[in-house]
Amino acid sequence: MRLVILGAGAIGGVIGGMLARAKREVVLLARGAQLEAIRAGGLRVETPDDTFTVHPALADVHEPFAWQDGDVLALAVKTQDAAAALRQVAAPRRVPIVCLTNGVEAERIALRHADEVYGGCVKMPATYLTPGVVQVWAAPVPGLIDLGRYPDGAGDLADPIAGELIVAGFACEVRPQIMKWKRAKLLSNLANGAEALAGPDARACDVADRARAEGRACFAAAGLSCASEAEDQASRVGYQSRPIAGATRSGGSTWQSLARGATELETDYLNGEIAMLGRLHGVPTPVNAALQELAAEAVRARRAPGTMSLDELRARVTRSSSP
Repeated sequence: MRLVILGAGAIGGVIGGMLARAKREVVLLARGAQLEAIRAGGLRVETPDDTFTVHPALADVHEPFAWQDGDVLALAVKTQDAAAALRQVAAPRRVPIVCLTNGVEAERIALRHADEVYGGCVKMPATYLTPGVVQVWAAPVPGLIDLGRYPDGAGDLADPIAGELIVAGFACEVRPQIMKWKRAKLLSNLANGAEALAGPDARACDVADRARAEGRACFAAAGLSCASEAEDQASRVGYQSRPIAGATRSGGSTWQSLARGATELETDYLNGEIAMLGRLHGVPTPVNAALQELAAEAVRARRAPGTMSLDELRARVTRSSSP
């Protein structure tokens, strides 16, 4: 099995780097400054335990790629970029796709391009801000990556893919109801927009709590299962976040996108997913709709992440969600 990772940012870079260090067959499909930096000096992976540089097989997403029998495409771009990225690399539909993405929409997008799709529920505190360098803030297990066939079942490839990731150091479980676990991860990610706007303290503020409550109400109204907090905590046994010597941890994935000057954010597929479910099932979602709007406004204004105070965030959400 050769894992072809589409997207060499925080998640794709760390997974690709760990696989390369473990001498597994892996190719990174990258672009821009990250592609050039890895070509020039390799991929530097910083962890709480050590720092290492690898030179994985590398390809430009803008150039034709030679697909082989036994390839698996690991989608590690943001969901808003998934459709364009999959069209760009043009993998044959026989190549299975595993979605290592936040939210629950990438699997539906991928199923338009491949006969077989797997969901990946990734719990890994990773950072990509500097070309050629990725960081993972957990050790000795760098992350938890649960896998299952989409829309359900284990599928024939979940175990072999998990085996590759386990050899690289990750903890993996095959989950026949993988979207149940991805919906639980989505509830956590509903705080991403608040964090990007007002900094790390916003993840645990009342705005984030209200956004998650709306999410749970929408899942219930839609009849969608979701892993419980107890199940989530049980899955994290042995998994520990730790500092990296000499480094300061920034915010999560949406915070990092804003810091890199992204022109779109994944909040359309996080808070926007809940807003959409609310409209479909008659559940009010004013906080998630407001966070989606405020995140889009921050992108248009080219604001740096974390420049809004918590009080201002509360006030803006209240104003935006008022009738």
